[in-house]
Amino acid sequence: MTEWRECKLGDVIVLNYGKALPEKKRVFGNIPVYSSAGLTGYHNESLVNGRGIIIGRKGTIGSVHFSYKPFWCIDTAYYITDNEEYNLKYIYYLLQTLGLNELNEDSAVPGLNRNTAYQQDISFPPLPEQKAIAEVLSSLDDKIDLLTRQNKTLEDFAQTYFRRWFLEENDNDTIMVSEIAKLENNSVSPKRQPLEPFHHYSIPAYDNAQTPVVELGNTILSNKFTVQPNSILVSKLNPITPRIWRIDENVMPNSVCSTEFQVLKPYDIKHYLFLYFLMKSDDVVSSFAMSATGTSGSHQRIRPEYILEVETPEPDNDKLILFNEICTPMMERVKKNQQQIITLQKLRDTLLPKLISGEVRVKQ
Repeated sequence: MTEWRECKLGDVIVLNYGKALPEKKRVFGNIPVYSSAGLTGYHNESLVNGRGIIIGRKGTIGSVHFSYKPFWCIDTAYYITDNEEYNLKYIYYLLQTLGLNELNEDSAVPGLNRNTAYQQDISFPPLPEQKAIAEVLSSLDDKIDLLTRQNKTLEDFAQTYFRRWFLEENDNDTIMVSEIAKLENNSVSPKRQPLEPFHHYSIPAYDNAQTPVVELGNTILSNKFTVQPNSILVSKLNPITPRIWRIDENVMPNSVCSTEFQVLKPYDIKHYLFLYFLMKSDDVVSSFAMSATGTSGSHQRIRPEYILEVETPEPDNDKLILFNEICTPMMERVKKNQQQIITLQKLRDTLLPKLISGEVRVKQ
């Protein structure tokens, strides 16, 4: 195989500055608008007339995003365009291994200095090997994306049944969630069992493919709630971005969740999926978002009792039985897909640094 060369990141790529585009000046269209936090909206005009990479410059520094189509990059991010000297998808994966998020040079607002980024040492393979590495990693990401889209389709189907049968076509009297479920927030202190492993259902764990993290008790400093079988974890934090975690009957010992979650437990298992899709429904999400209070947009919370005070037409029992018969297999498929996603993510995250460093080589 052709030898790799040792060089600086700045010897290979150019970090271009994005351009400001306030929301009030955007004209809705099909052009994605990216900030340092990722996709932030749409516009009718592109700044970059092709695919590219977006790197966080201010705020969420070092974040890396890929656009397969023309896009607009605002001024909180840099962007990289295609070049015949490198494989763009390889650069996307390379950037994820450089720890750019740790190169903050601004104490007030996190910032990534372009010259500092340019000075990062890299091992750079020849173009054919870049392409081969990118294809391996992209194939894993493509499978993850396919499974993720399948899960969204399945949940959307179930949500459609829920809305039609229990909201739109339901003239029954209104009930409150408290009549069919309770909050079972049993507090536990993991640090009292310092060497015991705990399965921690945290907010970051939810955001990371809904994968609880195994941690020793001595690393979990605050009290948590015990996770109950056949329950729904409802986040009270920032309800405008709903985090609703469906917990089935298989719960590992020492499973705990952040107290930002509320453990919603149905009195009768027949209401389990009903409650899950109720909490995810647009009406409830909007209601929670309007009821939230807090000192900043990023730390808005609802009061736990609001969950039990949600009102909904009482579900018809026959339709509830049919809903469970139809949707339970869908949710089982979602769970299996989620397990595959986790396995593929672990494989990708293991291979990524090894392939980028040259420790593992790809036959071309």
